[in-house]
Amino acid sequence: MGRVWLKTKFDSVMNMEIPHSHNMSNAMYGFRELGADIIPYHTIDEIYDKVSEEDIVLDYIDQCNQIFKKFGKEPHIDDYPENFKRFLGRRVWLDTIDSISSHEEKWSAGHFVKPIRNKAFTGKVISSINDLIGCGNCHENYEVLVSEPLNIKAEWRCFIMYDEIIDVRPYGMLIDSERKSHLYHYDEKVLHDMLKEFKNIENRPSACSMDICVTEDGKTLLMEFNDSYSLGHYGLAPILYAKLISARWSQILGRPDEYRF
Repeated sequence: MGRVWLKTKFDSVMNMEIPHSHNMSNAMYGFRELGADIIPYHTIDEIYDKVSEEDIVLDYIDQCNQIFKKFGKEPHIDDYPENFKRFLGRRVWLDTIDSISSHEEKWSAGHFVKPIRNKAFTGKVISSINDLIGCGNCHENYEVLVSEPLNIKAEWRCFIMYDEIIDVRPYGMLIDSERKSHLYHYDEKVLHDMLKEFKNIENRPSACSMDICVTEDGKTLLMEFNDSYSLGHYGLAPILYAKLISARWSQILGRPDEYRF
């Protein structure tokens, strides 16, 4: 059975080692319940040569990608799959961050902008020049996906593992406490249709999130897909979160999933 490498840090207040983030903590508890061999470490350089293709590394996106690259893998999933256009409810197009920052009609338009490179910066609405702060620099002309803004009232993260939704967790309140997201609910039929369409995606991920929202006019729409190796748990039960991570790591590295039970 492969090992689970856990990024930790020393907490001077508690005088002890703790997981480096709450997501890693959630995953750690899940893998402990599954009986995994969990090994703590501080930096990816410490373990890079020790990690095998049978292992799982609980770290941040760039560090995980270093491990995947070591084994010749480059994971990718589409944020907006072609067959999901009817669930978007807005136009989506390609651009570059330099093009947006150098044209006032673009950076003042109030469009939602997110990088194609996973988490290069956090996607956000750009409606003024100040909103471009933190979106790269002149030496990092990121390709971005641009979309028309939505008037969102509530959001949920649907966790998908082996073609089934294992949980749906709200997260809109974390973004805007005045939304009153608890007063809204997604259309179950639309969610069912989305899952059905997901199963038609060729080479789809074994585990991912399908983020959805409800807009002011009552439509249930797709926000985006996210890869499960770089995914916040949003309250997902630890054992399910660990299995979600294992499913995707196993698929990426082309091995059987030891925790598929």
